[in-house]
Amino acid sequence: MKRTVSASVILLLLLLVWATPFVGCGGKEAEKKEEGAVEEAVTEEEAVTEETTAGREAEESAEAEEGAKAGPPAGYLYERQEIGSKTPLEYLQLVDVRWSSHGDYFRLVAELKRLDGTDPTHVPWCFADYSDDPTIEYGTEIRLYIRGIRREDVHVASLRASEGKLTGDAVCKQVLMTLFGSVDGVEPVNLFVSTETKRPFRLTYATAPMRIILDIWK
Repeated sequence: MKRTVSASVILLLLLLVWATPFVGCGGKEAEKKEEGAVEEAVTEEEAVTEETTAGREAEESAEAEEGAKAGPPAGYLYERQEIGSKTPLEYLQLVDVRWSSHGDYFRLVAELKRLDGTDPTHVPWCFADYSDDPTIEYGTEIRLYIRGIRREDVHVASLRASEGKLTGDAVCKQVLMTLFGSVDGVEPVNLFVSTETKRPFRLTYATAPMRIILDIWK
């Protein structure tokens, strides 16, 4: 009886020893399956993240493009614009005319002084509009009219009267100054900016020193 039990115990131990490698293999296979599932989940999450990022970048690009096509800021018009006052009438000096390109717009600046060299105390009457009788060879032109500047009070080194000057800009090609063409008997300065086609513009001013500013949207 004792021999039978011992034999049975030995047989059981042998079976356990024989089965152990298979149990280990099954565990390893389970671990591999689990690792594979985790890798697939990570890959899927990365794909979703990349898709979300790509979608966000596409939306931002579309918004930027839409913003670029939105047109000029408020205040740019095709119609006549006026600033300043006709009274009191004070004759002024035109001491400088300059222009520059700023990417989306072209700027023309006329700097003014009182006859004694100090800054004006008020904004002279000015208007900007498309000229009915273009004086420059390019397509059309915007006229900036500044009231109350006599011929002898024009002291501009950058521009001579009645002689157009090329700007180097692809849209606003030339600037011209004339010292005639009063609309109410008071001597004016007229500044013309030529463009191939009509563009919206904005007329403003700044002080210290007094400057009349014409911006043309390109």
